Amino acid sequence: MAVLPRCAMFEEPLYLPSLSRFRVHSEDPAFQVTWRGGSKFALSGEVSIDPSAELDVSSPNASVEISLARRSTPEHAVVMLRRALPRSISMRHQQTEDGVEIVFQEALVPAAKTPRFRILSTDTMLRVKQLDENKLEFLSGVGEECLLTVMCDSRRVSMTITEGSSALAVAARVGANVPHGYRALVDGPVVSVWKDADFFSAVA
Repeated sequence: MAVLPRCAMFEEPLYLPSLSRFRVHSEDPAFQVTWRGGSKFALSGEVSIDPSAELDVSSPNASVEISLARRSTPEHAVVMLRRALPRSISMRHQQTEDGVEIVFQEALVPAAKTPRFRILSTDTMLRVKQLDENKLEFLSGVGEECLLTVMCDSRRVSMTITEGSSALAVAARVGANVPHGYRALVDGPVVSVWKDADFFSAVA
């Protein structure tokens, strides 16, 4: 169990040990979920139920249900979960030979207000979706060299993005260049920003 000092203040999520706190269930037997110990799960197969099947993720403190259309793959599930998971659950994933392995981690969400994270670009081809006050997803890359401005609350940083940069490349560039006083977490095309304060970590 993670123990916080009395009256401790924190502004970033406190990640808890990855114990067997999570449950993932697929309504469709053809879309398989295999527990790999701790908070690791393997997703494989393809949704066969028409028009859709439910995939549930639950922990003692939160639960999420997403609908996967027929023929959805584990990659589709990762995209949907990334958008649907609350701030109290983080997720990492990696490709495997037969699908995707996902790893969940639970966090105590800080009471402090999260940063207001925005992007401005001179390239009209760049498409960005606001997932939360402090979270963005890049839906496309840029078509031509452009000026991109990262805004966190009242602070901002501008940078040049090279022509033809993909959504993943833009997300990585933004994550590495947030304004001073903030830090970013990058998961594929999704970037989350937090205030750069001392935070407490727990070791499983």
